[in-house]
Amino acid sequence: MTKLLGFIVSVLISIMFGFWLAATNILDGTQVGQLLYDVVDMIPVPNEFSPGMQVDLPEEETNSNSVNETEQQEAAIENSSEEIDYKIIENRIFELLNELRTEVGVQPVTKNQLLKLAADQRALETEELFEHTRPDGSDPFTVLEEASHEYRYQLAGENLAMATYYLDELGMADVIFDGWKNSEGHYENMVKPEFEEVGIGIHYDGEVLYATQIFGTPR
Repeated sequence: MTKLLGFIVSVLISIMFGFWLAATNILDGTQVGQLLYDVVDMIPVPNEFSPGMQVDLPEEETNSNSVNETEQQEAAIENSSEEIDYKIIENRIFELLNELRTEVGVQPVTKNQLLKLAADQRALETEELFEHTRPDGSDPFTVLEEASHEYRYQLAGENLAMATYYLDELGMADVIFDGWKNSEGHYENMVKPEFEEVGIGIHYDGEVLYATQIFGTPR
């Protein structure tokens, strides 16, 4: 047993000495050197990047990849916001609105540019404060008193909606309208016989779509 152990130790020392000789290139071009290279080639050495092996990337590189993916997603959102056609959404909502009013036997409403400008402003404001109160704390219908779109009315109403943008323009218009239709208060505004005109405003912040209907009956 002692002799066997001594033999194994001797072999290991010889191999290590051989590796040192090979590394120093002292035996290059000699028969002994070639023999050592042949022995080394016969010893299996695992390849860290061979096919089929799972290699864990350093943490820094993994984080870098995540950042790149985030930047790509943000760029896609930014590009999509530029491609959204507000008119398609507005016109679809207007079409669905008058279809509903016709179904229940109510006179269709007509578009009013002053109400449209007011609705655009309110849609933008709801990104900051999604309530029937303006960001400055005032009543929502004070928007109809502003000089650029002053609308003199005897009756007015407002519907607000917001939804994550995940469909095309027509699909999102349907989502917004169905939400209003399935909400009692919003539905009552849409079928109210006394309303004669409407303005529809759309705002998209790159992720969420905001929509506003402002109904009015002029003096």
